[in-house]
Amino acid sequence: MRIGLFIKNKVINETEEFEIRNIITSFGHEIDDLNPDLVISIGGDGTFLKAVQKYIDRIDDIWFLCLNKGKLAFFSDFYVEDLADILKDDTISQIVKFRLLESEVDGEKIYAVNEIRIESPFHTLISDVYVNNTLLENFRGNGLVVSSSLGSSAYNKSLGGAVVDTSLEVLELSEVAPINNYLFTSLRSPLVVPSSSSFTFEGNFERVSLGYDHLVKTGLSTNRIKISLSNKCVSLIWKKDHNHISRLNESFIKGR
Repeated sequence: MRIGLFIKNKVINETEEFEIRNIITSFGHEIDDLNPDLVISIGGDGTFLKAVQKYIDRIDDIWFLCLNKGKLAFFSDFYVEDLADILKDDTISQIVKFRLLESEVDGEKIYAVNEIRIESPFHTLISDVYVNNTLLENFRGNGLVVSSSLGSSAYNKSLGGAVVDTSLEVLELSEVAPINNYLFTSLRSPLVVPSSSSFTFEGNFERVSLGYDHLVKTGLSTNRIKISLSNKCVSLIWKKDHNHISRLNESFIKGR
């Protein structure tokens, strides 16, 4: 197997990296960062999201193993110390697939694991919001966020959105600081729709920032943005006994 390493800067030292490379080759695998079958992401959730974007053109052919290095990591079931056990015994792990979010903006396809955001923090964002082809609302406020079930516990959660079990394939729309007065109002509540649905936003987006995971596009010329679940998937290696509720407890509640 060809294995690529994607390591957050300075999260491990040269000696630790050398040991990781030795573990990989000792099991007969080849280290190949250009055309890997498996990418090992070492760091936290941000490191994993960057790894996905690096290999987005080959995303359907790659597995991702996230190794936590002592930080909060929602995507990781394993730590660096577990690497040898994972490579030695494939019965302790499973491969789970999640569809990415997708949009086409100014002729470019973009993909995200967690969410796609339309934000205008310094000028009021005005946008018609459609679910499939049906008008939901005329939104005024700071932004609109579409998340996957996998990403529902990220920025979406901080907006008061529902945390969705990762076994459910849905889209969720959350509003950022909506304007609410006798002239303008909106749903002012997260909206969860089936995976076959899409959200479309129409308006003047010249001053808008389009965020997708850790990346941002500005200076948009389009006046229509459609967001849906993609046919492209990200494949994660998790523990065989992965439990979403336990992960929520460990990430957001434990120790309080």
